[in-house]
Amino acid sequence: MIRIVTDSTCDLPAELLAQHRIVVVPINIQFGQETYQERLDLDDAAFYRMVDDRNMIPTTSQPSLGQYQTAYQALAAEPDTSAILSIHITSKLSGTYDSAVTTARQMPQQPPITVFDSLSGSMGLGFMVLEAAEMAEAGATQPEIIARLEAVRDRMHIFFSVEDLRYARMSGRVGLARMLLVTALNIKLTLTVHEGKLALFKRVRGRPKALEALINALTDRLKMDLPAKVAIIHAQAPETAEQVRAALAARLRGAQVLVRDLSLGIAVHFGPGTVGVVGYNL
Repeated sequence: MIRIVTDSTCDLPAELLAQHRIVVVPINIQFGQETYQERLDLDDAAFYRMVDDRNMIPTTSQPSLGQYQTAYQALAAEPDTSAILSIHITSKLSGTYDSAVTTARQMPQQPPITVFDSLSGSMGLGFMVLEAAEMAEAGATQPEIIARLEAVRDRMHIFFSVEDLRYARMSGRVGLARMLLVTALNIKLTLTVHEGKLALFKRVRGRPKALEALINALTDRLKMDLPAKVAIIHAQAPETAEQVRAALAARLRGAQVLVRDLSLGIAVHFGPGTVGVVGYNL
């Protein structure tokens, strides 16, 4: 059987990861000299508490070669593993994919290890990982799974709104001058992921208009006559996420809509209050 590996930015719920035996390699989060593995020894509540208490934004780093090696070796030792497919956050924003590629090249040729660049993140990555796992369980071949992942990657849409620009500034995503300007004018930045890279989508005034822009952006790009999978992602903003979910569910009546916490490995760059929408037609 083809086994699936991913990283902790995928945002899939723990029960689905367990159900499909998906192996998750954690992103590393570093507060000064202290290093934590996302969602293994650092949960969301502790993370935001440490940021407030220490008045600092931590740094992140991709999984080490050793972390990947441990995951691949464990799967290789399982008797039903015929191949390993490792699917990761976009290589345009993280070295996570490159580390997986380097490790795969150093491993024995059996079972074969293939690394796939999602050019996505959060539930964009999560949806691809889930489809791959379901196809593997149904007996699909590796070429069939890769072809499907490429098709999903091409039709994936991600938009999100940043509420607290301290994180974006301290992580280098937004310059100080721009931050002061948008804060003074109550301008909210809405961003998108295009070909694996972050891009500015819109500047709007006020939170309500930012959320409206997200909803409109996704519904404009999804084909209403086809089924779709949709996720609302958020960082410490469950009530806002529920508002967006309800609005999207009303417009996309045939869509499956999930609400998921944004991974710390991504939230560290954009901060609490971040809300996003992810979706694609099946």
